[in-house]
Amino acid sequence: MRGFFSFDALNGDYPLLGAAVSNEIPVAVSGVSDAQKYFIASLFAGRIVYLTADALAAQRAAEAIRALSGKRVALLAPKDEVLTYRKAGSKDALYKRLTALAEWQAGADVLVADIEAAAQLVPARLPVFHLETGKEREMQTLIGELTAAGYVREYSPESRGAFAVRGDVLDIWPVNAEHPVRIDFFGDEVESIKPYDEVTGERYEKCSAIDIAAATDVVFAAGERERVLAALRAECRRAESSAAFSRLQTIAEDIEAGNVTDFILPLLENSRDLFSVLPRDTLLVLDECKLMRDKLEGLYKEHFERFGELRKGGEVMSFSSGQLAPAERMENFSDFRTVALQTFSGNTYFFQPLRLFSFTSTPARRYLGSLPDLITDLKAWKRTGYRVMLWCGTPERAQKMCETLSEEYLPVRPLPAKLQELADIAVLEEPLEKGFVLHENKLAVIGSADIFPKAAGARRIRRKRGDLFFAPEIGDYAVHETYGVGKVTGVERIETTDGTKEYVSLVYKGGDVLHVPVEQMDVLSKYMGGDDPALSKIGGGEFERVKARVRASLKKLAFDLKALYAERQEKKGYVFPDYSEEMDEFIAAFPYEDTPDQAASTQEILADMRSGKVMDRLLCGDVGFGKTEVALRAVYLCVLAGRQAALMCPSTVLSEQHFTTATERMKEFGVRVACLNRFRTDKETAEILRGLENGTVDLVVGTHRLLSSDVKFRDLGLLVLDEEQRFGVEHKEKIKNYKRDVDCLTMTATPIPRTLHLSLSGIRDISTIQTPPHARLPVQTYVAEETETLVRDAIVREIARGGQVFVLYNRVESIYNYAKRLSEIVPEARICVAHGRMDKAALEKNVFGFYRGEYDVLVTTTIIENGIDLPNANTLVVIDADRLGISQLYQLRGRVGRGTRLAHAYFTYKPERVMTSAAAERLKAIMQFTELGSGYKIAMRDLEIRGAGNVLGAEQHGHMDKVGYELYAKILKEELTGERQESVDLDIKATAYIPEQYVESGAGRMDCYKQIADIRTLADYKRVCRSMEETYGPLPPETLNLLVIAVLKSYAAPFGVRKITVGRKGGALEFPSLSSLGDKGLAAAMEKFAGSVGLDMTSAPVITFRPQADGGKTMILMTKFLKFARSFA
Repeated sequence: MRGFFSFDALNGDYPLLGAAVSNEIPVAVSGVSDAQKYFIASLFAGRIVYLTADALAAQRAAEAIRALSGKRVALLAPKDEVLTYRKAGSKDALYKRLTALAEWQAGADVLVADIEAAAQLVPARLPVFHLETGKEREMQTLIGELTAAGYVREYSPESRGAFAVRGDVLDIWPVNAEHPVRIDFFGDEVESIKPYDEVTGERYEKCSAIDIAAATDVVFAAGERERVLAALRAECRRAESSAAFSRLQTIAEDIEAGNVTDFILPLLENSRDLFSVLPRDTLLVLDECKLMRDKLEGLYKEHFERFGELRKGGEVMSFSSGQLAPAERMENFSDFRTVALQTFSGNTYFFQPLRLFSFTSTPARRYLGSLPDLITDLKAWKRTGYRVMLWCGTPERAQKMCETLSEEYLPVRPLPAKLQELADIAVLEEPLEKGFVLHENKLAVIGSADIFPKAAGARRIRRKRGDLFFAPEIGDYAVHETYGVGKVTGVERIETTDGTKEYVSLVYKGGDVLHVPVEQMDVLSKYMGGDDPALSKIGGGEFERVKARVRASLKKLAFDLKALYAERQEKKGYVFPDYSEEMDEFIAAFPYEDTPDQAASTQEILADMRSGKVMDRLLCGDVGFGKTEVALRAVYLCVLAGRQAALMCPSTVLSEQHFTTATERMKEFGVRVACLNRFRTDKETAEILRGLENGTVDLVVGTHRLLSSDVKFRDLGLLVLDEEQRFGVEHKEKIKNYKRDVDCLTMTATPIPRTLHLSLSGIRDISTIQTPPHARLPVQTYVAEETETLVRDAIVREIARGGQVFVLYNRVESIYNYAKRLSEIVPEARICVAHGRMDKAALEKNVFGFYRGEYDVLVTTTIIENGIDLPNANTLVVIDADRLGISQLYQLRGRVGRGTRLAHAYFTYKPERVMTSAAAERLKAIMQFTELGSGYKIAMRDLEIRGAGNVLGAEQHGHMDKVGYELYAKILKEELTGERQESVDLDIKATAYIPEQYVESGAGRMDCYKQIADIRTLADYKRVCRSMEETYGPLPPETLNLLVIAVLKSYAAPFGVRKITVGRKGGALEFPSLSSLGDKGLAAAMEKFAGSVGLDMTSAPVITFRPQADGGKTMILMTKFLKFARSFA
């Protein structure tokens, strides 16, 4: 698209506007729609800064200008918080900001920013590290520079802003890159640069060069760190309160320790306002000057009011007011070339225009999927000589559009290089949200959101993760399949005349120690269950008895599940008609783009209902991920068939919320919705009951009240259950009766492990929604000392923008005292309390009042972990966050940020309390919660174990706690499939371990050992080899031996091999009985390898192998033998 549009190619005043701006005449343009503003901005030559009143307008402008011009466009985001000091905070907004600054610094054509982002300080020069293959860069110097630029060294870069070093390999996730990058050095020369997938490790195409932007905007000049420290100490001496003195001391200590905080930005020479660092020939384009001026006034008013309040509490210092550009700098842009674009003519405020233009354009018609209307307009435009550009948003939509137009005999031409050459209709794959029609130019530009009911933008779909397994680390509890729960104390290396090996050491009850060879680490798993488990006793058969009880319970569970499934398959249910057109219309009316998981779950559920079997499907997905919408589609199919549906919830508040959602969603489709709970009067209840019995109510939403004997349906076709596990035993029994004859869909917000999902596939129908909605914004998270000033500031800020606040206070005995103190700190806030020991009616009254907006602040315990969806509650303050577990912290943070508004979570701790190292790690982990961060994985595994308990029942949850989830899942799979594989005993006298020189990190070596021990196929072997070689370099012989042992073991297990022996006399495969040798593959292998193998029947049947040059070569021979035998399977 670059250069396609130009002022000269257009009629009317467009060429005059272009000439005026080229001649540096200040210009104001009125009468333009948003889409036309972006079009005009895309026509300007040179470098442009496009300013808007808010962040959403900036995002739309950036996307549109990029699409229309093909230029490099950088979007400058605002930092969320610039005043208060935080011990740590979310970096998402900062990294986006730094990426934009790096792009602009590298020569981007357009910088788009909202006025708040433009008012915040920027580095005059942002450090950017350029690396190029074949060029020299001293690695140790680079590591020091990256650390100074805010990058953190870790074992593995699992989030942006982190790097890892392994020998001559630098793994780094630049803040300005979508994926991490592996950089190989040969001495001081950059040998290769390879981006890789952060989930799978898959390598992408190599690149020849990379620019790595700094991970902080705190950039010290030479010697400036000492000067800043001196300024802070001087401020300390002038401190007006002990709080200010303490805060300054903390900041000074942080800086002395090498840490950085943007709290000190106003003190740095390199920190400037944006407009002082822009080149003077930059063109400023101002989108709606009045809106910008109003936003700016509000921004500075709030900034200085907060500064005054926080200054009294010692939270900010005298220099903190300088976190924004001087107000006078932001009020006058007359020293730049300037253009104002406005819908209505009016004051331009920031400069005095010398030329005024008034344009007219017609916004493109919204067709919203009505192709006949679009075809009619296209034919009319063709008759009158208009040129048309259709922006479809995706290649698939563009292809379909071309086919449709061809059927209507409307010619589609390839897009030419210039607008002057465009004839008839051009169809584009790129996304442009909204279009416009320029009648004087006979040009119609139609955006993808104009054509289709939901705009399809190019966006990254988050990859579904696999199961989250962990290697046990030193200090972890681990489960041995034979000996039970022990605690990992370390890794010991033992050298003998037969070779060198490493062993994982575990301590058990009574101080007994067990050494597990690393090649047998597949019998070890990290304990993932409830609280810290009791250690098992070695000897006496205690753990074997526990395991036997678990296996017996799972055998019964597997039998019951299979029997229930068989019964359901035989039972004939109602066959719901297809109603494809009506369902397509209903789905198209959903105002958002479906996530892939939503679309898949919809198809699975509708297919069940149309199949004629009695549906019993589980729908898993976090709150706000779109489960209710999917369920309502099933309800609509049911109603179309003339039958009734019921949606049952565990709480009154949740039923009210679902009732509101269902009523709003279905009002255009004639579905009659009612709600039955204790909030309804006797008269309303009686009317609803009559409606259910005579069929005038299509969908009833309610609590367990729906299970009462006076509730009679005319023809119930579908039962939707929300969080079935939260119903009582008696209610569950009644629900079971419904499930026998009525299609049932159960929704749960707790995830379940993928292994459990796969094990139950074919026995329990499960759909999962793991991808969040496109509009979901990351929650801005802060870890900070708890002060009254900070808590007040967080609450007042949220209330000021019309939102609500959760304050989590997890001590019931003093929660009312805290709420009283909070009302004194924030007297203007309406506060209510909720905790688990309250009377149920009082609890629901308070929570429902909060839901309806009667309160601003809900002071609550962790009962909000699985709460209702409250999209207006967008700030969370957690008191004593260091006392909560990591999965609690993760799930609590998920209570906010469910709408499209940016949300905040403050995890606070008492400044005077000494924090344990474990608590500090938890708070550190919550800061790094990303889709891939290790903290996220731990939290998710904990939640998944809860989810597994919910699916399988409370008794099974207890069994998981006894043996750990991974061993539990293994036993369950064996009982469901009937395939039980005994472990293979190893007696291998060969050097097999991972040297520290190869993998320096202890955690890294444990992780590698776990991956190697879990090898089950040749593909696994190749994957692990490739991963280790790309991460650490060529495999040393002792590590290669370890990998060969793993393959040998995996090949031997299916043949029932009991023991593998390798030593100086050769190798041996021992079988439990003579019948094991009856396998035709073994017989064929014995014949093929006759010169190297023999058969020994002295005691147990044993296939023997002649000794090779060394143990490793013997193992390779044995592996080839078994591989050949497997080929007959």
